[in-house]
Amino acid sequence: MTIWMAITALGDSAVLLPLMGWMAICLGLPSPCRRDGWRWLVAAAVCGGCVALSKLLFMAWGLRPPGLDYTGFSGHTALAILVWPALAALLSRGWRSAAHRTAIAFGLLVGLAVGVSRLALRFHSPSEVWLGAALGAAVASWFLRGLSPPRAVPGASEGRWKAVLGCGALAILAFCYGRVFPSQHLLQDMAVWLSGHPVPFTR
Repeated sequence: MTIWMAITALGDSAVLLPLMGWMAICLGLPSPCRRDGWRWLVAAAVCGGCVALSKLLFMAWGLRPPGLDYTGFSGHTALAILVWPALAALLSRGWRSAAHRTAIAFGLLVGLAVGVSRLALRFHSPSEVWLGAALGAAVASWFLRGLSPPRAVPGASEGRWKAVLGCGALAILAFCYGRVFPSQHLLQDMAVWLSGHPVPFTR
């Protein structure tokens, strides 16, 4: 596995979809955090839904912004820029401000590295990656701005909650990293079914 393939694997839905689900479960467990859980569900649905819709519109009917080399938002980029900073923010909540911001910045760098890897591997055009990055950053910013402050999680249970979230995330990463989720094939089948065309539109 090359370095770019190793990085791009951090943005595959095989890793990110289970992580998104685990984060939603953890945010729904402690009652003071349930508002964050609802916000996370909205963020995940908006980001994932926009990626899927953009790809379906192109593959089913060839719809795309004029003048761009574009087949839909880069899902790896958008979801990675949403998930990794959000996970870092949750795990570092309650840390000193500088450390908290550093953790979020590291998560953002991971997401941006995934976007660069999509370009390096020529899986996406620049417009697809930058539009995906803009989508992921916008949704992540909305989620992070509304995140409950540290005091919303009782001090005695906050450490246990973070341990559960972190250990679950590590287990998902260990089990799912390197796997490939067939999202593109599923969307292609859906596009053909929706449009009635014999084959989906391609680049």
